[in-house]
Amino acid sequence: VGTIIRFAKPPVQRYQDTAAKHGVMVEFNQLERSFFNQWRTMNRDFPHFGATTGISSMVWWIKLVKGTFEDVLEDQFDEKIAGKIASELFSYYHSPKPYLVLDDGLESLQRIKEMKIKIGVISNFDNRLHDIIPSVGLSKFVDFIVTAEDAKSSKPEPEIFNFAAKKSKLSGLKPHEVLHIGDDMDKDYFGARNMGW
Repeated sequence: VGTIIRFAKPPVQRYQDTAAKHGVMVEFNQLERSFFNQWRTMNRDFPHFGATTGISSMVWWIKLVKGTFEDVLEDQFDEKIAGKIASELFSYYHSPKPYLVLDDGLESLQRIKEMKIKIGVISNFDNRLHDIIPSVGLSKFVDFIVTAEDAKSSKPEPEIFNFAAKKSKLSGLKPHEVLHIGDDMDKDYFGARNMGW
């Protein structure tokens, strides 16, 4: 999520809106700060959406959402309501609704596909991406998808790039034959360059 598809609305705004539907009013800046603190903690304690620590990405996200609201609400925190908010958000981000396909990304995919070049998606996202790509109409352009959860690794780590090369099923693939396009200098550009791509 970022190079070809983007969020239609910032996720923290969606968190705030979903909470309000459940009668929970929270200030945006506090919620945003708490979300990013929880994001860092979860990535440190349960990297790659829990893939290396024995929890599912669904459990990972529900834990993150509950922690985000618990930090903000403190003694007003209600576990049951937070669980409903978390489940609703997890399902929402599993659907095509929160995503926009970028015009230039779609145009690039179409052109590359016309050249008969194999296209893979490598993302620091969880396994919901396997359903999201088809639901936004991109599966006809994509030959394979690799998520951080699949690879038990995240960009810029070499393991996710190695996993993707294997998943391509291109025998004899040489590093200089791979083109990686991304939107993050460290994770995408330097991660791929360190692989010789």
